[in-house]
Amino acid sequence: MSFNKIRTIKVSERVFDIVCETLDIEASQNYVKIDGWLECFNNCREQGYVLFVSSTDWDNPNRTKEHLYIWACECRNSDDIMVVVSNKYPCNGMFDEEAYDNRNYFRYNQYYEAADYILNVVKDVFEEEFKDRD
Repeated sequence: MSFNKIRTIKVSERVFDIVCETLDIEASQNYVKIDGWLECFNNCREQGYVLFVSSTDWDNPNRTKEHLYIWACECRNSDDIMVVVSNKYPCNGMFDEEAYDNRNYFRYNQYYEAADYILNVVKDVFEEEFKDRD
């Protein structure tokens, strides 16, 4: 007998392990002041994790004031990785129709490509926090 995580959770976890490890390294090496956490989501069709990201650069009047929410999971109709991004607070942990309509897909084994996409979105949204610090 064997008990395992469902594949969509494994996919989401793998992508976010890459994302979070990279962000942790960049934040510690470059004094990037952002913070975040992962929560589970399940809407009966897709399941996985959602990443909440916000600025902690409280002394910077130009800090990014919006929050970012990113979901990653296995697509319900294929083995592809689906990434959904929104700046709207998730209702019951889920993305809205607008965010879903702008989702991005990556092939089933493109964990690093999906993670790179997410990292670029985070860096674009939190551009002020990623600026070089003297």
